[in-house]
Amino acid sequence: MTRARPHTRSTVLAIAGLIPLTSAARADDGVAAAKAAIEKYAGPQTTWQGPTSAPKPAKDMMLVYLSGDEQNDISREYGLSMKEAAAKLGWKLTVIDGKGSPSSWVSGFNQAIALKPNGIAIFADAKSLQDPIKTAAEKGITVIGLHAASLPGPTPDLHLFVNIQEDPREIGKAEADWAIADSKGTAKVVVITHNEYQIAETKSGATKDAILACAGCKLLDYANFPASEAAQRMPQLTTSWVQRFGLPIYITSVGDNDLDFAIPALRSAGVSPDQAKLIGADGNRSAYERIRKGKQYQTVTVSEPIELQAYQAVDEFNRAFNKAPPSGFVQPPYLVTAENVGTQGGDKNMFVPENNYKAEYLKIWGIAP
Repeated sequence: MTRARPHTRSTVLAIAGLIPLTSAARADDGVAAAKAAIEKYAGPQTTWQGPTSAPKPAKDMMLVYLSGDEQNDISREYGLSMKEAAAKLGWKLTVIDGKGSPSSWVSGFNQAIALKPNGIAIFADAKSLQDPIKTAAEKGITVIGLHAASLPGPTPDLHLFVNIQEDPREIGKAEADWAIADSKGTAKVVVITHNEYQIAETKSGATKDAILACAGCKLLDYANFPASEAAQRMPQLTTSWVQRFGLPIYITSVGDNDLDFAIPALRSAGVSPDQAKLIGADGNRSAYERIRKGKQYQTVTVSEPIELQAYQAVDEFNRAFNKAPPSGFVQPPYLVTAENVGTQGGDKNMFVPENNYKAEYLKIWGIAP
């Protein structure tokens, strides 16, 4: 029997040397993958991927839009754009302010039911509204969600005909990818979420998972509090993160609105914008303005196409009223950066895909532009 030769000192050193090389290679691969992902997310969206046919529009329909909070410009913009789209079909739309809390959402939804509409759209968490949504369904009222559940698409378990949004798993990953690429795989990250919304939990979970999977990165905190308390919570939290964790630091959030209240605290503390980088989502007007000006702490946002999704909501209502299935359309996420902030609607401080979506919807509704 041949005896195994003992390892020589040089062999041991060679084997030991493989470990850091392999880890470094894995880290480099992770950074390269993050850079490739953000290049895709930041690219132009010019191809129409939505429906190419639709049922004949129903006549004289009445809709109600339950806004999650009219103080949030994204929530407010949905109502304005839905009213415009509904008017194209000769429909009426009423807006009710949900005032940013689950209890107010329930009250607002019950007000919506009392108006006896044909359909109700909600920019509020559907899980918090299950009893009134079930009541609406029993009365034959179609309910459609905008950011109302964890994932886009038909959501029968929550009594939604369809839920309209970008895929929050991709949004959350895009936020993490930007931090990983920008830091070359060494980001120290705080993740902010508002888990009264299922979409927020899914989005922030994807960010957290991607940061934890980055070998050289560190998850500093996973901060969950009600979105309506951002003005009260964010200044103190931001100051405490800088004091506890030091600089540089990346702060990601499921919504740009949180970052409005982080920036004054950073300025007061004399923190350089190069040392505290804020990463948001939704594409609020304030986020666009900060990214455009530069040196305003916020570096990117993953923007939702609010006007497009409002037109989609009206289209989905029409499908429901005609007993047709949902369209199945989900617009891909779009990463707004300093390099592309002036394109794809950026001159209007919002994400407006250059895919001619208004003309496409008017065409399938049989309406001349």
